[in-house]
Amino acid sequence: MEMSIVMARDAGMDWIIHLDTDELIHPVGAREYSLRELLAGVPGNVDMVVFPNYESSVERDDVKEPFTEVSMFKKNYDHLPKDVYFGNYKESTRGNPNYFLTYGNGKSAARIQDHLRPNGAHRWHNYMKTPNEIKLDEAAVLHYTYPKFSDLTSRRDRCGCKPTKEDVKRCFMLEFDRAAFIIASTATEEEMLRWYREHVVWTDKELKLKLLRRGILTRIYAPMVIIQGLRDSGLFGSVIQSAQTTLSKDIKSSNTSRVDKPGMISSRKIGVKETTATARRILEIPNETSYDAAIPPLSPPILDDLHVGI
Repeated sequence: MEMSIVMARDAGMDWIIHLDTDELIHPVGAREYSLRELLAGVPGNVDMVVFPNYESSVERDDVKEPFTEVSMFKKNYDHLPKDVYFGNYKESTRGNPNYFLTYGNGKSAARIQDHLRPNGAHRWHNYMKTPNEIKLDEAAVLHYTYPKFSDLTSRRDRCGCKPTKEDVKRCFMLEFDRAAFIIASTATEEEMLRWYREHVVWTDKELKLKLLRRGILTRIYAPMVIIQGLRDSGLFGSVIQSAQTTLSKDIKSSNTSRVDKPGMISSRKIGVKETTATARRILEIPNETSYDAAIPPLSPPILDDLHVGI
């Protein structure tokens, strides 16, 4: 992520945000459905903008393309009145460890500036000051969490931990991820599917309607419409192909001995031929800087956090 800051600055970018491949930005709050417009309206003295995350709530166990098949999401604690959140907490969790299956502390966009650095995948920091941070009241990150049944086995196959409660702590920070890994490692296909339906898929129509009416759940169709439109027009495929071609060229270029203009250091070369000292100079990191622990993925508040009873 450090190198992405350098690349963003080289490209003249104003903002940088860390998103995973199972996430989309939902830029409501701007006059148009535009992230560019949303960030353009942020006051100049703001360094970091936090997007609370919404979590997908799948309604089928046979989803293949989440971005065009999933429309229901569970809203973040930050976008709900406290009495609504805690008053519906138990029904919203449906027996799972937390309100969200995975993280609940959102993602943030940072203004490109000197001394910027990543602070985990969820926040940014600055070596020389405490960033001025605001949290958006409407816009969100849409996190498509375990939207496909195959996500159970794909996560299992990426980890070498033993399927025990103690050993999975080495690989996963959140309780649901640990439970999902254990079930995917020890259960039969039929048992896995039953577990997936019980813990991930929203099959209770009455409960869905109740939580939709109370504002816990919400329908968001914009990403589905946009992505399907791009796919139908052929633009979606051409953009992906263009990105793959560009990436391939960049990889080849990084392995050449091309000389840049005097005084210029190509971001493609950093980490390939340049020394650590050079990389630190580009990022303008003071040698005496101390490092705070990165902000990890955090679960949303639970009832005990505020000692609220129902």
